[in-house]
Amino acid sequence: MIFRSSKPASQSKAKGARQETPFEKRRREISELESKLRADTERTERFIKTAPQIAAERQKEQREAYLSNAVSPGARGNVRLPDSRYLEADAVAAPRARRRDRKEGKWVFFLLVLGLFVAAWWAWQTLFQTAF
Repeated sequence: MIFRSSKPASQSKAKGARQETPFEKRRREISELESKLRADTERTERFIKTAPQIAAERQKEQREAYLSNAVSPGARGNVRLPDSRYLEADAVAAPRARRRDRKEGKWVFFLLVLGLFVAAWWAWQTLFQTAF
């Protein structure tokens, strides 16, 4: 054959550069994935063991902050919420409409409606009756 080289096929490839087969490549990927999963599992287990301690510390800090804020005075002295016992006194200051006021409102409404009818009658007499 004309196109064959004089070297054997096994010598043409470098001895140290051995190609990885698909099976070996897949096995290597799986082992890398397994090592990552093991690391994640260990990290998660450590967090699960320390989580109650962290929660207790946070709760203790929140309790201390609440107590320090409740005891210490505000920027302008001791700031307190208004006493709810005296909030009902405001309802007395703004009484509901009395019966006399409601009757006056009814009369005003009646007079306004009557004025509207009178204005409509006058407009009818002025604009349309003269045309016929």
